[in-house]
Amino acid sequence: MSSYKPFSTIVHPYPPKESPNRNACAYETGLPSARNAFVFIGGLGDGPHTVPYARQIARELEKHSSLSYSVFEVKTRSSFSGYRFSCLANDVADISELVRYLRGIGKEKIVLMGHSTGCQDLMEYAATSSDPVDGFILQAPVSDREGSLVGKGAEGEKRLDAIVSIAKDMISSGKGDHPMSHDDLTEDYDRPMSARRFYALHAKDGDDNYFGSNLSKEAASSLWKKIDKPLLILHAALDRYIDPSVDKKAQIDDWKALCNPGVASDFSGVIPGAGHSVRQPEGEEWLVNTVVRFLTSTTANPSSSL
Repeated sequence: MSSYKPFSTIVHPYPPKESPNRNACAYETGLPSARNAFVFIGGLGDGPHTVPYARQIARELEKHSSLSYSVFEVKTRSSFSGYRFSCLANDVADISELVRYLRGIGKEKIVLMGHSTGCQDLMEYAATSSDPVDGFILQAPVSDREGSLVGKGAEGEKRLDAIVSIAKDMISSGKGDHPMSHDDLTEDYDRPMSARRFYALHAKDGDDNYFGSNLSKEAASSLWKKIDKPLLILHAALDRYIDPSVDKKAQIDDWKALCNPGVASDFSGVIPGAGHSVRQPEGEEWLVNTVVRFLTSTTANPSSSL
């Protein structure tokens, strides 16, 4: 079970001097002198050390020293409140800089794990980055639009679409990077945010829409087939950002079927007893053990890149 006790970390100031993210750092925990890197990317509002199970993964990987992974938590331009004025492209650029840094210090294998909107980062990374990694883990891959509408019905969707329309008009008039007016937002969306980011997160055709139910099978298939390395997909059984009517296991199975053959792991599944960020002991233990099993199985499989 995760705790809030003091812990040690190694700080890596990874971006080059010319980077827009040049003052950022990555934070390494776990096995000293590990050959491989396990990189964790959180969701909206997250940053290094905000999701406790990442440290639990590091502790468990120390016990499985033959896998030789340590855990890196990364600060990107979207970390904490930065996401309100950033974008997936910035995230991919920042993660790519970390991947290049890790290769430069001799890391042999690099696996990326995304939580919540960190999963959109990984999908964007697989589609656009020229810096290859060796595996992907998606935990809580949900649509930000649909997650914000759970329990709000048709009236809530109508209110959201009205704000999306305002954001679209601002983008069209060259004000996409401007913050949306508080008067244009409802109490559900009252945090300062650029029009461009609001549209990306909440429009049906927004840049962040990798997991929306409105995507056609053809569109979804083209996205999932961009992933060409071992993939683990994990939903949380009690995720409040997924409508209760959604069959989470069936959704995962559908996504697996859209992937290239042999890419999606059979360890993919639904974390029992877990909420969105898996803070429940039972769910956290299941998650940590499944991550280790995934790394172990792909490392043992000679046909896998891991």
